[in-house]
Amino acid sequence: MGYPEKWLRGAIEAATNCRTFPIQAPENAVTPYVVYQRTATSRERTLTNNAGLPLATFSVWIYSDTYAAGKELSERVRVAVDNFKGEADGVTIERVFLADEADGDLVDFAGEGKPTYTVALQFEIRYREE
Repeated sequence: MGYPEKWLRGAIEAATNCRTFPIQAPENAVTPYVVYQRTATSRERTLTNNAGLPLATFSVWIYSDTYAAGKELSERVRVAVDNFKGEADGVTIERVFLADEADGDLVDFAGEGKPTYTVALQFEIRYREE
């Protein structure tokens, strides 16, 4: 059985050519990089059981050295991920849509002396649970 996380990570890495990490990047990660996290999964029920089509919500954060680089990377992620439908990495994805996109706060990592720009995206992925 596949999980949408594996497909999402692969799609982001292919689109951005950036290292992509679940939940949190390591301390020594070099920008640009991407972090993703599943923030919710809802499962519809029928009268007798699970309907088998969960809806997973993922937050994706892009970290970059400049505002323009972050915007470019977020656009690449949007194009690669939004509206995807099909079989990938052992999971059947019924639909993906971009639910939200926003500029994030500047992050000042200790000792770097320069801000890191962030862009936040939120995707909802409906997939088949076998």
